[in-house]
Amino acid sequence: MSDVAEQQHGAEPAAAHAAAVDHAGLAHVATASFLASRVVPTGGFAVALAGGVALARAAQRAGARIGFGASLAAMLQTVAIMGPARLGIPLTQALSAPLLGRMQARGAAFASQLGACAAVRLVDQLATTAFYIWIVVGGLDVYAATFDALLGDLPILPAGPAGALLVTAAGLVAWTVFASTVQVAVYRRALAGWAAAAGGAARPAGERDAHEPSPAAPARRPRYDPRAVALAAAVAFAVLVASTAWVVLAAVSAWLALAWATARADREPVRSGLVLAAMLGGGALAFGLVGGVSLELTLQRTVRAALLVLVATWLRAAAGEDGVREVARRALRRAGRLPAAAEASAILDRLGARGGLAASGRALVAAVRHERRRPAPLAAAVLAWIAGEASRFSPPAGDSQPAMLRARRRDRALVALSLAAAATVALPIG
Repeated sequence: MSDVAEQQHGAEPAAAHAAAVDHAGLAHVATASFLASRVVPTGGFAVALAGGVALARAAQRAGARIGFGASLAAMLQTVAIMGPARLGIPLTQALSAPLLGRMQARGAAFASQLGACAAVRLVDQLATTAFYIWIVVGGLDVYAATFDALLGDLPILPAGPAGALLVTAAGLVAWTVFASTVQVAVYRRALAGWAAAAGGAARPAGERDAHEPSPAAPARRPRYDPRAVALAAAVAFAVLVASTAWVVLAAVSAWLALAWATARADREPVRSGLVLAAMLGGGALAFGLVGGVSLELTLQRTVRAALLVLVATWLRAAAGEDGVREVARRALRRAGRLPAAAEASAILDRLGARGGLAASGRALVAAVRHERRRPAPLAAAVLAWIAGEASRFSPPAGDSQPAMLRARRRDRALVALSLAAAATVALPIG
């Protein structure tokens, strides 16, 4: 490699870091909004709109790479803090907001933005629905049988898989049109009025720094290297997707029980993980019973659905917030040549730990508390909050250099045991 090429290669991370300095505040706002959307029991789409506006603004100002980098960093930050529960709620806006922001910068019409947003949302929903039907429920036959049991008497619908897919597709299209229309309308209005909102977002005198980290109890030090945790969880997740055989489920359950018992795991993500496991497992059970599937196969699919969530929850709990973030940082740095990876790495470094997210949430509550419960004043208050929080953001103090990690015997044993559980897929069944 020539000296010129070396200099150009080294300049790319530097340019990404410089851009992150200006746009980490917008990623911070997106993180706060997306976390809130995953916590609230209903209305997650509306809550996530503020985060989508922030990401669209980043792309509008600095281009698609910065926008998608901020989006990826914000989503990884929410996973590090909360784990995998209800991740799909803000996902569509995380995928589409940078695209819409860039289209806004180029003067795209409402119809063009609506088409782009709807396409992203529809693809995301189709993928999620397919995973639910074929992995959680157990296949199209079970899904269709449940549909026939509940709605088969309606004369206007065809029976079997055709009717089930028709109703599902109609529901997805209806939600896509409605949600995309709202999303594009909100984004366009917010981006057009950003300058006025930013000008009126000055901090009142004497107000506490919204990003001063709140006191928190010291986290338990994880027992395992987070890289080993991520690899072992990936192996267990893959084998669960591949098979519902009792021997596989028993092996993964035994490994998971041992892994939980020895990991010094955080308790914070456990409650949300158990709720999601109950929801997916209950869904698999209901589809199997209503659809006339054998009790044994229904129970296998129910256990498999619950274990998929519990493995993902264990990953967050065992690695810890800092561990998940460190694994993400290393993965992004290894993928530095991929579009937006360097930008996401630089922004994630500046986000740091969760300090300030609670204070940002309290600032939003204060901003809307005295507003009239009407769309226009509420939207203006939220936009002022987005602009103000982004402009006031400052990265947490501390070193953003990679942590020193070293795999030990117990880490290798953890991965080896997950591989032993995976090997049960090859055992004869009968």
